[in-house]
Amino acid sequence: MSTSTTDTDKYDRQLRLWGEDGQSKLERSHILLLNGSATGTETLKNLVLPGIGSFTVVDNKKVTESDLGNNFFVERSSLGKPRATVVCELLRELNDRVKGFSVEECPIHLINNNISFFKDFSLVVANRLPEEALLTLSQYLTEQNIPLLITNSYGYIGYLRISTPEHQIIESKPDDPIDDLRIYNPFKQLVDMADALELDKLNTQQHSHVPYVLLLIKFLKEWRSTHNDKMPETRAEKDEFKKFFNSHSWSADEMNFVEGIQNLLKYIQPPRVPGDVQNLLKDPKTNITENSDDFWVLVAALKEFMTNNNNTLPLHGNVPDMTSETHNFIQLQKGYQEKALADLSEFSGYVDQILTKVGKSSISSDLVKKFCKNTRFLNIIRYRTISEEYNQPKTNLIKSELEQADTVMVFYILLRGIDKFYKTYHKYPGSSDDFESDIPLLKTVITQYLAEINVSNDLVKDDYIAEFARFGGSELHNIASLMGGVTSQEIIKLITHQYTPLNNTFIFNGINSTAGSYNL
Repeated sequence: MSTSTTDTDKYDRQLRLWGEDGQSKLERSHILLLNGSATGTETLKNLVLPGIGSFTVVDNKKVTESDLGNNFFVERSSLGKPRATVVCELLRELNDRVKGFSVEECPIHLINNNISFFKDFSLVVANRLPEEALLTLSQYLTEQNIPLLITNSYGYIGYLRISTPEHQIIESKPDDPIDDLRIYNPFKQLVDMADALELDKLNTQQHSHVPYVLLLIKFLKEWRSTHNDKMPETRAEKDEFKKFFNSHSWSADEMNFVEGIQNLLKYIQPPRVPGDVQNLLKDPKTNITENSDDFWVLVAALKEFMTNNNNTLPLHGNVPDMTSETHNFIQLQKGYQEKALADLSEFSGYVDQILTKVGKSSISSDLVKKFCKNTRFLNIIRYRTISEEYNQPKTNLIKSELEQADTVMVFYILLRGIDKFYKTYHKYPGSSDDFESDIPLLKTVITQYLAEINVSNDLVKDDYIAEFARFGGSELHNIASLMGGVTSQEIIKLITHQYTPLNNTFIFNGINSTAGSYNL
């Protein structure tokens, strides 16, 4: 991996979020936007600023008066000019390191007549595509393993749908991960350091700065020696151990003993392999062939490592801050790092064995190291396709949500109705001056759709239908801006394979500022 071209000063703050590897992935990406609407350009804005490699806008429309009212990337002087060209030029001004291209062609025409055009992009963002074209595009991108994000701002409502066959996550970066300190089952070097402690020979300063990790290991070992080698399990046993632990403190304000009590409950639980990781280890894709991708080779190697290490994951090696003298902390840190390196070496050996067995080329040492350090945070998401969503709807989920007060699921039904209305009438309801005449037409379309998915039409009030007709297909800038932020955030997750993207639908209600996420 090379990051030598990254402008570390310019991108300093985001490098702290997703690191040089994540930034490198961004800088190699090429994002395609279909239709340069307000929502689409707001999405690209939030990707151009952090430095994607390049983007392409496909749009055959001209800049109109309505664009001037909601799209910050057109100007009055742009009226009548190709919208793709105009928004591309202004987006490029945000970051001179990003390349921008425009294609003045109808996205639907491209989908129907030149579908291979889409195969070279890292990710595709679609905005307001008709249902048939969307299904065709989605099927092709699924076959090519290219993520598709469908985003829309319709009146006060925002919508996002993610579709990609299998998204692999190595760095899910949970908000509050528990540090892997191996206090429950300490490795030999930790036990040796704890056994070597001679607390009665220390002075007050030294005694109050023994790392709490070593204190817990030392006194839990003593406890277990008088309790049938069992850890404190019941509440009474835990209270008893706390008294035993504190009895070795020389004063109530020794912070290392205070930290030991504060962290006790986290570290006397048996180590547990996270459920997401367990599911990966059971996945049929761990049966490796020459066609397996690197991620699954690494999961198979992890499975082998755990089989030979009492179902224990490789050690991460990081040590959190704690009360300690510098030389004690460095010694402790060194112990964890040496164990982590030993685990990495063993894990790498299993990777090489598997690659040799199936005749695959080597995997970069950087990827192996990153995977090994993050085995507690692995995950995959297998998204339902758009075709599955439309043809095999999750009726029970939809019904259950629609029965709740103030649910945003009602807007999913209305947006599906809008798609079907457009398919029938080739316009958005209310887009003409007489919006009221479209209300009964929209109600009929939605009633038919609800019947198709076996949901009572009583669950969608007429007031909602009338309001959607009043929207008239409008795109409001504040909703477009918010949805551009949400969409770009999910795109960054997908490109960097860091953090966990939503699965699979997000709906925002701008009327009362509520939102919901559903796996549809």
